[in-house]
Amino acid sequence: MVTIYPKAQPFFLKGTTDTAILFIHGFTASPSELKPTALILNEILDCTISAPLLPGHGTYPEYLNKTNWNKWYRAVKVEINYLLENYDKVYIAGLSMGGLLALYAGSEIKGIKGVISINAPLINNYPILTRLAVIFQFIKPFFPKKIGDDVLTLQKQGRFAYRVTPVKAFRSMIKLRNKVVKRLHKIHVPVLAVQSMQDKSVNPRSINIIEKRAKQTKVKILKLKKSSHIATMGLEKESLAQNIAEFISN
Repeated sequence: MVTIYPKAQPFFLKGTTDTAILFIHGFTASPSELKPTALILNEILDCTISAPLLPGHGTYPEYLNKTNWNKWYRAVKVEINYLLENYDKVYIAGLSMGGLLALYAGSEIKGIKGVISINAPLINNYPILTRLAVIFQFIKPFFPKKIGDDVLTLQKQGRFAYRVTPVKAFRSMIKLRNKVVKRLHKIHVPVLAVQSMQDKSVNPRSINIIEKRAKQTKVKILKLKKSSHIATMGLEKESLAQNIAEFISN
């Protein structure tokens, strides 16, 4: 049995209303990065929030390389189906790669009331790494991450994430991104597209892709001027939660 690190555990915040949110974490990370915003949302809306741990995450990087976007998405679908069976109003939200999975679900699964995408990487900010991954997946399983003060601060605040990038899994995430871009026109539920303007991981123009291609629905754009990539733990997490709450309430 694979051991899950204590800080990487999934969480389920129970509410008393008929509204539920599926909240999906990012690539190499865990639900811990979502909890600060989720707690605020749970209090504002009195809604249920489910934050599962995606396959290959929260353990060791080797396990993530044994998974792919299909396995991550299957885990998402299982949780969505549970929420749809038990709640009248179900929304799906995600940070970074979680945003990609939320958008993909919004293009495919019926019954979802809306999608919240936070810093979804719809523009490839790492073209060199992407090209190298094609070769290195066979000779080098991991790329080291740059661990700066911002990453260490988030770690001290309780965020669990791998310190390396598993190459095969990274390639699979790129495949997911390409599929999402091609499916945005299939989304028929309202979308809240959030982008941190101090994001060093995701090109801020990614939200323009959503706005341009998701033509069959209404897209609301929210730009967080002071936030970095992990907006759910950042300076504007209260504002983020309030905007999500307003999006759901309206």
